[in-house]
Amino acid sequence: MSYIEYVTGGREADEVLTDLAEANNFTLADLEENRAGRISGPQRQRLYARALAPLRYTGGALLGWLIACGIVKVLVPDIVLTVLALLGAKTFLVVFWGITLPCVLAFLASAVKSVRLVTLLQGDLRDGKAAHIEGRITTSREDVDGLGLEKFHQQKNTQRAYVFQDWRFDVDEDAMKALRPGLRYRLYYAPQSTLLLSIEPAPANR
Repeated sequence: MSYIEYVTGGREADEVLTDLAEANNFTLADLEENRAGRISGPQRQRLYARALAPLRYTGGALLGWLIACGIVKVLVPDIVLTVLALLGAKTFLVVFWGITLPCVLAFLASAVKSVRLVTLLQGDLRDGKAAHIEGRITTSREDVDGLGLEKFHQQKNTQRAYVFQDWRFDVDEDAMKALRPGLRYRLYYAPQSTLLLSIEPAPANR
């Protein structure tokens, strides 16, 4: 056992578990069910939220952009929009479609992904089984071009994940911070949809 694993035992390992549970939205009761190889009752509803998560960002970006365009249409007189379009018709169209089309395509791609996840999740919930992996889990943070108003303002969208070998589990910033480097972890997930259920320091750290 390495030094960092040695000092992060007992009470400190319990503190790590508390941080992980809060950041990843699971309870100790959920964890006990996962340890027994089962998906807990409360986790079933939360899993649907995870499966639909790809739609939240892309759908919000598309809706926000369309609302912004609608506000401009309502508040700015038509004559002003007509003059602006005539003065820079090509630029106006390039900007509009350069933002709108990526939003639509990203939304459609996330819809396909969510439908696939929900379909696989239904199989997980029918079986009710939880699987797990164990080892050193790292974090991944990748900045990609934003959508909608983010793209208009040249902002980035940050994608975050727990990574173990070829496995990736999407998480948020709080979950990233809760994972302490250098430790071994046991991560529980729904086997078909590969959606995260819970995570704890591996028994070797206790």
